[in-house]
Amino acid sequence: MADDQIKFIVNRIYAKDVSLESPEAPQIFNDIKMQPKVGFNLKTTIDKLDEQTFEVTLDINVKAETEEKAIYLVELKQAGIFGIQGANDEMKDNFLNIRCPEIIFPYAMETVSTLIQKSGFPPIFFAPIDFNALHQKELAKKNKTQ
Repeated sequence: MADDQIKFIVNRIYAKDVSLESPEAPQIFNDIKMQPKVGFNLKTTIDKLDEQTFEVTLDINVKAETEEKAIYLVELKQAGIFGIQGANDEMKDNFLNIRCPEIIFPYAMETVSTLIQKSGFPPIFFAPIDFNALHQKELAKKNKTQ
């Protein structure tokens, strides 16, 4: 392997913390008369484990509710451990903020969707997220405040 070659390794993908609450069950199954409002929040955290190893965590919250009641709340921390060798800081930043979340996200959505279905609610489908656009937006916001 040449010294200037970049090496990107997915060491592990795992659920770090999972929670589902349905405070109104079982009565809510009879009470739902309309399509609930579903809210989705996403936050990414990056922890440096050593010079070449990083943990990237997607913190996801999904809440379904009617005007009167909470139907369910799912909280998930889906993480991955990634190795990055031979990349400069800008490339590392792109791997950690774009590529790693793109790899983790499908696992997170499958976990959330399965939890919701196994709790007796209809399946939920999530649109893909453009992590590149999110990262560019964060960079622009950061540059604006400096």
